Amino acid sequence: MKKTISRLMAVLIVCGLASNANAQKRNAGEWSIIPKVGVNLAKLKGDKLWLEDDSKSISSSYKLGYEGGVDVEYMVNDRIGITLGAMYAMQSEKIKDFHLGEKKAGSENLYNFTKFEDMRVNLGFLNVPLKCNLYLTDNFALKAGVQLGFMLSAKLKYNTVSGLYDKLNPGNIIYYDADGNPAQEGSKVYLSEDLDMKEAYKHFDISIPVGFSYEYENVILEAQYRIGLSDLNDMPISDKIHSSVFSVTVGYRLGL
Repeated sequence: MKKTISRLMAVLIVCGLASNANAQKRNAGEWSIIPKVGVNLAKLKGDKLWLEDDSKSISSSYKLGYEGGVDVEYMVNDRIGITLGAMYAMQSEKIKDFHLGEKKAGSENLYNFTKFEDMRVNLGFLNVPLKCNLYLTDNFALKAGVQLGFMLSAKLKYNTVSGLYDKLNPGNIIYYDADGNPAQEGSKVYLSEDLDMKEAYKHFDISIPVGFSYEYENVILEAQYRIGLSDLNDMPISDKIHSSVFSVTVGYRLGL
């Protein structure tokens, strides 16, 4: 990921230098409004799912999300701009599939099991970034600042399937229905869960956004990484967790 961003940055610098002569220059005192939409890859660094009496854990991984909102920019001079934004972001993470099992009472070869699939945590944030934009050319800018994040929602979603496994006959699996009984043909054996997890997290996040943008004909392509500073864990026995978000957005500059 870091190599990809570095290469993209190098390409944009070259493009910015090459097309600088045809770019529209900004002047001190100008105001712009920039609606923008995009996608992100997010996770909570340090977040783990503990299994089997806390003896084994699974770490979360990045998941694709989306975001959209608006920036307002004021040009301090022809090379430095200040932007204040408001963005809604769905910052999600995922956990790889796993299963839990235990030996059926009174049997040496039968095991009850539950498999968890497609587990993900969807965190909805209202983000308010304040950034300084340094225009190295009329097209290309480096950006950095501080962002305040307000958690609006937190949902844990996953699918489960349960059944009975015969160790001596691996092909003989009996699945259970929603009532825990052996499922008849055509019965629903995959169950979906949607849990509200907002109380497990702190609802305020401070992060540092750093990135760059390339502008052509008022269209702005921006890439950034947001480094989470706040510990979002609100559970007494878990580790510290911090947001980690890569994002790419496309916006359009409208003069005010």
